[in-house]
Amino acid sequence: MGRMMVIPMCDARETAPRSARGWRRAAAVGALAVSAGIACAPKSELPEADRLSVEQEREAQREVAIRTSFRRQQRLADLAWPIQRDGAELCEDRVAPSFGMQLTVLGAFDVKERDAARRALGVTANPTVTLVVRDSPAWHADIRPGDVLTHVGPTRIRSGSGGLQTAVERLAEYAETREAYQAVPVRLTRDREPYVQELLPEPGCDYPVLLHEDASINAFADGDAAYITTGMMRFTESDQELQFVIAHELSHNLAGHIRARQGNMILGALLGAALDQIIGRTTGVYVGATAIAVGAGVAGRVHSQDFEREADYIGAYLLARAGADPTDLPLFWRRMAIENTGSIENHHASSHPSSPERFVALEAALEEIAEKEAAGEPLLPNRKE
Repeated sequence: MGRMMVIPMCDARETAPRSARGWRRAAAVGALAVSAGIACAPKSELPEADRLSVEQEREAQREVAIRTSFRRQQRLADLAWPIQRDGAELCEDRVAPSFGMQLTVLGAFDVKERDAARRALGVTANPTVTLVVRDSPAWHADIRPGDVLTHVGPTRIRSGSGGLQTAVERLAEYAETREAYQAVPVRLTRDREPYVQELLPEPGCDYPVLLHEDASINAFADGDAAYITTGMMRFTESDQELQFVIAHELSHNLAGHIRARQGNMILGALLGAALDQIIGRTTGVYVGATAIAVGAGVAGRVHSQDFEREADYIGAYLLARAGADPTDLPLFWRRMAIENTGSIENHHASSHPSSPERFVALEAALEEIAEKEAAGEPLLPNRKE
């Protein structure tokens, strides 16, 4: 007979099997123990969770999650709007009329979340206002979350996703086809009582700022929008810091960094493919996709640090134009260094400059802006000749 393995299943001092074969045998014995009902179990007499209470709590947590998500979206929208509005001159051809409100319908939520969304936000089957941006056209028109949009001009807005799409399209048509930024007549209901209002759209940078559900301390741009993670929202200690993050990501978009990086990656991929052919004809060894991927990756990092420096610089101007207080803003990079100590040192292979450099560069940018303000000069970033 083979040697018997004794596994002390409930002993905190147990030792792990030393070989792969031992691990397999332990797993097999463990599975047999579970199936035989002899696996370790808690020793406390646990109270039984009432199923109805669990379901009630599940529904309560859905409601809390929805409220929290929209509260974060509200904060982002409130902080982004002054930057988008007052920085419109820097966004050039990416400027669009904005009303400053968000609409949704109950069908946009998962079936399990609809009751919670109805309670948390007052959402109905008809296009319902769920967010009104502070100091926006909708805010000045006294439109409030929970109001239901019934008409845009003479067009009746029906229920469901089709009605929501019609509402968005009609608002856009009125804003874009009428003479510059004239008021748009709308009808809504509040607590089932109808009322009529006019919305006077304002121009703003056409780069929405969106919440990204992710615990990491991060933010990014894709050329069309800026994304701020929930982790970054928790990390920032003030609205001022969060506004700086928003301005930085918007700067990537308006400066064309995403398109430039994508162009660099395409060029790098082509060069990698060409180099693969040269090496292949010389040595007989072709690596194909590997060379293309390496070329794209290396080229994608070209000017990456410069893009980050420029986004910090333009972002400082966006904040100044929006009237934000920049006094303690450079300290943001000290706090980021605490979270990522590696950023304190210079790393040429890194896609971002070091945090000390970014601290000093931001101080210099704010000093430059202060001098322009004192001289009554336009708050526009300096450009290369």
